[in-house]
Amino acid sequence: MKQDMKHFIEQRAENLAVVYLSRSHNLAIERMRTDYGLDILVTILRDNLPTGRVFGVQVKAQDGLLQDTPVEIVFNLSPQERNYLQELPFPVCALFFTMDDDMGYGKWLRYPTENQTNLYSWAQSSWRCLDELPIEQMIKEVNAWYDQKSVPAV
Repeated sequence: MKQDMKHFIEQRAENLAVVYLSRSHNLAIERMRTDYGLDILVTILRDNLPTGRVFGVQVKAQDGLLQDTPVEIVFNLSPQERNYLQELPFPVCALFFTMDDDMGYGKWLRYPTENQTNLYSWAQSSWRCLDELPIEQMIKEVNAWYDQKSVPAV
């Protein structure tokens, strides 16, 4: 029974993530079929066509409310998961949802920046409430990273 509830919470969190991501019509959202690695792969669209610019999404959930958000969010990654994420050549974000109130929080695990072509590790990014983090802002950050990456080094 406990495993069924865990599976239900995971599925519900993924559904909430898709709802959040689908607020933008500039994204193609693909749920991953495997039970490891990324949960969702997102492709940025321009004029309804794929741009080749992607970012990954890792979804987590908690049954119950958070009293001191985002301090209480526990997002543990195993060493294997950290190694897997470090090898990905594109930005990856985490989306975290509470089940009692459907509140969502986001954080970059592999963080895109405009100033560098590198991706920062997840420890340098902080949780933000999804109500304060419009999906268009995430798209802008990812696009800026790809734009900077494509500029030839001088």
